[in-house]
Amino acid sequence: MDISLDAVRGSGHGDGGVEHGELLVRLVEAMAGTGEHVLSDVRDEVESAMGREALVDAVGVSALFHLMNRVANGTGTPLDRAMAGLAPSVTDQFGANEYLSSQDTPR
Repeated sequence: MDISLDAVRGSGHGDGGVEHGELLVRLVEAMAGTGEHVLSDVRDEVESAMGREALVDAVGVSALFHLMNRVANGTGTPLDRAMAGLAPSVTDQFGANEYLSSQDTPR
């Protein structure tokens, strides 16, 4: 399987090598946005293209990812030693230092 991080890095092009990847990125972005009509439209597209169960799974994965990060950031939980060693390459690879929430991430 050939997976690209372009979609995660915000290039806005392609599906990242994941079936329906571009649509899933739009869903995650809409979940983090403020336009309810945009989210409603994208949810309908995901359900139409992938089915109701896939929509629920995609929303759940995204929401839980954000939840875990918000809890860690909110409590000031530092990365453990193993993750702290990996963090610089991972954040560079994903462009995570550019994410709005990175300002709250303990370093």
